[in-house]
Amino acid sequence: MKNISLIVYDFDGTLVDTLADIADSVNLALAEMELTTLSRETIRGNVGSGVVNLMTQSLKGSGCNDTDTAVSLFRKHYNNHLLDQTDFYPNGREIVEHFSHKTNAILSNKPVAFIEKILSALEFREPFDSVLGGDSLDVQKPDPRGLQLLMNEFNCPDQKVLMVGDSAVDIETGKQAGVTTCGVTYGLGDLGSLHNSKPDYLIDDLSQLKLLFI
Repeated sequence: MKNISLIVYDFDGTLVDTLADIADSVNLALAEMELTTLSRETIRGNVGSGVVNLMTQSLKGSGCNDTDTAVSLFRKHYNNHLLDQTDFYPNGREIVEHFSHKTNAILSNKPVAFIEKILSALEFREPFDSVLGGDSLDVQKPDPRGLQLLMNEFNCPDQKVLMVGDSAVDIETGKQAGVTTCGVTYGLGDLGSLHNSKPDYLIDDLSQLKLLFI
């Protein structure tokens, strides 16, 4: 078992299952723009690289390239619907509590206000020592600067840091920062890309973290 001091979690697809509310909000935005709505699976493939990318990809093939309006409408609808069906994945709360003696942080490409609102509503903000979203810095994952900021903030060397995420973007972020990486197979990320990113560990359930790390 590997000894770690700082655990940095991705949010969507790793700790919290947000797909249904994201997909519904994308389609509410598209419908308001009088565009064809998309399947949940299509939208799933667009999640993970921030809101602008989500809506840019969602407009592809529609004949419309008004990304600014699409992003604005998505933000409006998602703010009203982000808690309709969203909840932690199995063992999400439990594993964070299990490692409560460690430093726990979130690094996501999701706007930080949405993360904070979801965590507060689910009454689980307190366990996290820091939350960084896609608009907390002027860069997003896979740029490692957000992760490096957390490492510096908590004075934690790379060999004591674990990055946990469901996508190749998360694994690449961790590798660029020189930390241990763990992929989760149940999330929103493409499984083939996740495997190809070669994380140090690959798990099917968050509860497995306590069998790998102390």
